Formats: sequence, structure tokens, C-alpha cells
Amino acid sequence: MTNFRQPMKYALSLILLLWMLALHAQDYRSELYQAYLTERMDNWKELIDRMEQEYEESSDPGLLYGLLEAEYGYMGWLVSWKRKKEAEEILNSAVRHMELLSERGLEDARVLSLKGAFFGYQIMLDPLKAPSLGKKSMEANEKAMTLDPNEPQVWLEKANMDYYRPAIFGGSKRQAVPSYEKAVRLFEASPERTRENWVYLNCLAGLGIAYENTRKYSEAGRVYRKLLELEPSFKWVKEDLYPQFQEKHPGK
Repeated sequence: MTNFRQPMKYALSLILLLWMLALHAQDYRSELYQAYLTERMDNWKELIDRMEQEYEESSDPGLLYGLLEAEYGYMGWLVSWKRKKEAEEILNSAVRHMELLSERGLEDARVLSLKGAFFGYQIMLDPLKAPSLGKKSMEANEKAMTLDPNEPQVWLEKANMDYYRPAIFGGSKRQAVPSYEKAVRLFEASPERTRENWVYLNCLAGLGIAYENTRKYSEAGRVYRKLLELEPSFKWVKEDLYPQFQEKHPGK
């Protein structure tokens, strides 16, 4: 006689395992979010190390993407502070993780958009490679856009490329604004994509900065105030972006 209890027991164990993995991923998301709000990048690096160790033990693809996204955020900070050696180490790790995602058939629009972003980071580390890496960055973003034109991460990276690329290579701060706006709309169309999501807040901050540097001061002020309404403790906006904006553009 067939024993139905055994497969049922297996199914329940699998559900429990998946639930535990999701719970761990959620914990990392919350911790990364708090590290972003408070600018505790030492905590951010510790979280990356923990995620790396747990991925080696579990091989969970969801955790692997979260790890790649965490490396993307941390590398942006390292590059901005010119910590080249550490940035190169994170880059090497991220490249390996992108290859793993590709090997597992998980190179979706989000992964491709991050791939384009990492090419951009490489340019900042080695500007002489801008012509070749810039092309690869654009190609990755275009491929991501073709795969899923409604993915906010794709529009965010398109905006970043237009904003930070030198004008001589086709960059344009004004051209970046509509892409930032669309990225924000797409994030906000899905409540799950805005809840404790540091990438969403970073996108809003990018939009505010783009508004400010294209002389759209009223719009910039509204975005900065919105960020502080969402997260009153958001250190970057509370202590730097908004006070500096108010000093330059009082009443806006």
C-alpha cells in the first residue's frame, strides 16, 4: 500500500525550508535598508560577508541575487570614496556572482541592468577603458530593456548612465530625468518594491539630485521632502542633500 505520509512529510519540509530561506532574505533586506539609512557601511560589508557564507551553504538563487544587489550598492560607495583596492575586490566577487546567475539561467532584466552598472563602475576605476566598457554597459542595459521594459531597475540604470556619462560620450543630465521619473513610477506601482528597499530610496534621491542640477528646484524640493516623510532618519538627505539644497534655494 502506498504511504502518502512520506511525500506529504517531504512537501511540508520543503515548504518550511523555502519559508526559512525567504525569512533570511527578508532579514538581510531589512538590515541592508537600515545600514543605508544610517550610512553604516561597516555593517553593510558585514552583511555581504554573511550573505556570501550563507549562499555557499544553501545555493539559494534568491539570496544570490540579493548578494549581488548588496555588492552593487557597496561598490558604488567604495568608488565614490576612491577606495579602489576594495572596489576591485567587490567587482571580482560580483562578476563571479553574475556568472553563477547566468549559468543557472537566471540572467533576467534585473541582473542585466546590474551588469551594465558594474561596467560603469569599472570605467570609474579605469577611465581609459571608457570606450569599450561604455559600449558594453549600454548593450547590457538595452538587452535588459528588451527583456522587461517595465522593470524599474532597468530604468534606474539607464538614468544613471545618462546622468553620469560625459556629454562627449552622449551623456545628458536632462535626458536622465525622464528615466529617473519612470523608474520611480514603476517602483511605486508595486508596494513590495518600495517596502524597506534601499534601491527605491536611492532612485528617489537620484531623481531629486537630477532635478536640482537641471534647475527644476521646486521639483527637487518636493522629492527631498518626500524622502524625509518616508524616512525621517534618512541621514544622507537629512544632514546633507536637503540642508544644502535649502541653503542654495530657500523657499523651494
